[in-house]
Amino acid sequence: MSLLHRASCLLLSLLAVPALSAPLPPLGPIDAGTLALWVAPLDGGPPVYTHRADAAVNPASTMKLVTSFAALDTLGPDFHWQTGLYSSAPVNGTSLAGDLYWRGNGDPAFDFDALADLTGQLRDRGIRRIDGALLLDKSAFTSLGSSSEQDPDEGRTYQVGPDPLLTQYKTAAVRLYAGDSGWQVVLDPPLRGIDTRNRLTLTPGACTGGVGRHVSASAQERNLVLNGKVPAGCDGSVLYVPLLDHDTFQAAAFDAVWQERSGQTGLPVRRGNAPADARLLASHESPPLSEVLVGLNHYSNNVMARQVFLTLGARDGNGGDTVRNAEAAVRAALTRHGIDSRAFVFENGAGLSRRERVTAGALGELLRAAQRAPFWGEFAALLPRPGGAGTLHQRLPALAGRARFKTGTLNDVHALAGYLDAGGRRYALVAIVNASGIRNSALDSLVERIAAALDTQPVQDRPVAGR
Repeated sequence: MSLLHRASCLLLSLLAVPALSAPLPPLGPIDAGTLALWVAPLDGGPPVYTHRADAAVNPASTMKLVTSFAALDTLGPDFHWQTGLYSSAPVNGTSLAGDLYWRGNGDPAFDFDALADLTGQLRDRGIRRIDGALLLDKSAFTSLGSSSEQDPDEGRTYQVGPDPLLTQYKTAAVRLYAGDSGWQVVLDPPLRGIDTRNRLTLTPGACTGGVGRHVSASAQERNLVLNGKVPAGCDGSVLYVPLLDHDTFQAAAFDAVWQERSGQTGLPVRRGNAPADARLLASHESPPLSEVLVGLNHYSNNVMARQVFLTLGARDGNGGDTVRNAEAAVRAALTRHGIDSRAFVFENGAGLSRRERVTAGALGELLRAAQRAPFWGEFAALLPRPGGAGTLHQRLPALAGRARFKTGTLNDVHALAGYLDAGGRRYALVAIVNASGIRNSALDSLVERIAAALDTQPVQDRPVAGR
């Protein structure tokens, strides 16, 4: 064998050998068998740290990044949801002489202001009375999916499920005012048929920890029950409480807003799809998708994420099962960017699930693919910063100004996925722990140790950690 041939073989063999391994940073209370970790330069190259990166793990709310990426890719950052009021009935004077159809398309941000906009347009047309019924047109979604993470917090605001006509997250604002005779409770806006049972006791002192620390609120059918000893310092505070089922809440919301607009109240309400000859009387356009996704991810809003996921399944308007179509749309978007989603499992696209799965490696490659995508600026803006608004407000202070991470937390699941600046370079980082008895602080400390390790290594000398 010639010297040149032997040198070529040696070079090929060296290229085939992975770079020198380095141990993981100290894991603290995290057991290595419960950690999935992937850290790689954002601009390309092999991972710096990779540990169980191919294991299918529960991502908690970092799954929202997958849904958001697919939505930006499929719908575009400037996509808007449309909600409309339709009717095929004539207008006689100031009366609509027939039924009014309220058709939704899954707008995650539709609220009482949006409903006021719709009803205001009716009034601007001169309509002051609806002689027929209000029909809720929910044909946009053929299925809604499920959430297998219900206990122990079923009934909490973040557990509200999706709906084509989602309104104010099916949540009422409960305002508390301290008076001489105790607490006064006001629903904003007032919802007809809700019986508020005020069992609050007024006590002296400051509103330490916020009003939610002092008030227990529960909705039982049409009864809103409030219990607790509430300090006077909570005067003027607001609680947000999910009420009723979607149809009943939407009926009550429309009644409250329409009564304010027209004076009419007590419309009969039922479900029904607008006929083909119905004309559009009023329409409301949501904020752009890019703006909706910022609030969704910064505050890890589950129902908004589920609305976006289902919108992906309903976007072509050709029917079929919305949830299955949504999963297919997400996988197609990932495939277009070279991301292997075979180990992914979808339930609702929000991460509020015991069944959903990702791999740290594929989620990390998604973070790198986002930088190459035309929607990179919009995607990067989705991730909260330490000390800023959202779920990182009180976390990772040591990384303020140099990190953006989506958080994920369920019982026995803690996750961070996003971007880290260290040692003059930007990295994509995914760290997920599936274990009981671990706190977010343990994962935060690990990420801080990873940042410190990257800070001290020259770029050209950084090794690839062993699996």
